Amino acid sequence: MLKVNTKTQLVTFFLFALLVNGWHVVVLLILMPLLLGLLIYVNNRHYFRLSYRLKWFYFVMFAIFAFNTPGEHIATWPFNIKPTYEGVLMGLEQLLRIATMLALLSLILMRNTKQQLISGIYFLMRPLSSLGLDIKRFAARLWLTLHYVDLQQSSEEKLSMTKGLSHYLDVATDIADEDVAIYLENPQQTQIDYLVLSVMFILLITSFILVS
Repeated sequence: MLKVNTKTQLVTFFLFALLVNGWHVVVLLILMPLLLGLLIYVNNRHYFRLSYRLKWFYFVMFAIFAFNTPGEHIATWPFNIKPTYEGVLMGLEQLLRIATMLALLSLILMRNTKQQLISGIYFLMRPLSSLGLDIKRFAARLWLTLHYVDLQQSSEEKLSMTKGLSHYLDVATDIADEDVAIYLENPQQTQIDYLVLSVMFILLITSFILVS
């Protein structure tokens, strides 16, 4: 796979999130198998575990669109409350959009360490410090959150959501007054980075032109 630095990957994900909202279901149906194949190739099991946990969310979201979108009802549906063709299409589109974004996000999380992710987010958000935002504090809190998630995943004891949140708040309170030292690295942009960003911006502009 191409060696693209973390900042480029994060910007690519943001631009992809903008692009995917304008893509038709046919494009999403073509893209999803490609991403799934890539996830299987790199042995990314986290995405499939996450998708399994979200199965009821996907089901409810699809049902909301299918049964609440005005349009032509599916005549062969055996029950009185019938979904519409337009609703089924919209539900499938939204499901595929979320699934593709989670797939790309899983790839980014797999290819980057916690330090690389925090560094990339920090240097991308650093211009916002001129607006009064404390980016360093944000980076420290993000590091603590990711550190807690790592501890939870490596722990054999499975805590409930309430206990887990309580434990996280206790940890955050204990170290709130301590200094958190985070080494931030800002890798230089390479030709590959500029190429990837150029392709994404061209796709974004082309998509907006076609939609308008």
